[in-house]
Amino acid sequence: MNENKNRGIIVIVSGPSASGKGTVVSRALAKADDVRVDVQLSVSMTTRGIGKGEVDGETYYYVSKEDFEQNIADNNLVEYNSYAGEYYGTPKDKLEGWLNAGSSVILEIDVNGAKQVLAQYPDAVTVYILPPSFQELEYRLRNRGRDSEDKIRYRLAKGRDEIPEAHWYDYILVNEIIEESADDLLCIIRAELSSRRHIEYKIDEVLATYGKEEDQQND
Repeated sequence: MNENKNRGIIVIVSGPSASGKGTVVSRALAKADDVRVDVQLSVSMTTRGIGKGEVDGETYYYVSKEDFEQNIADNNLVEYNSYAGEYYGTPKDKLEGWLNAGSSVILEIDVNGAKQVLAQYPDAVTVYILPPSFQELEYRLRNRGRDSEDKIRYRLAKGRDEIPEAHWYDYILVNEIIEESADDLLCIIRAELSSRRHIEYKIDEVLATYGKEEDQQND
């Protein structure tokens, strides 16, 4: 049982490149208020330079390699990795701040990152986004028109190797229609917030009120 009764939950979302996970997460966040779900998107820390149109603290937290490595030494990253010579990771202090404020947090990370997070937060909820078929995955990769042929082949090979990891995720969403997948993701979050392991403290709280109304009337 959580000591902080209002603490949010961690929701890990993974999936191969072009599965649409980023779009699903974005649509779910846009709809969250409508279904009264308090959920935020975790912002990663990186050592790469800030890109055009990006905002520090919204797109990423941009830091130097020295600062990133200090965060590693200080155990302030729940997961991190290196791509093309640059670090990427999830800062623990920011994550804990959201959780302790009662917000649930989505971490859009790969399988390796998910394993790192689960080592520290075994109660985190894991969701894997699958494409309807491998042919559809290839179509989406080619249709977005931003990768070379070599890059497309690399992403397809990586997806083929990674998709079997979906077997150990808690939930699998087959992303055929973005809006439906976003709704399903929100349903998962709402269900987990009502799970026994998260909210069983309410049992004792309700029982503690037994007879109080009658006692107040007799006073």
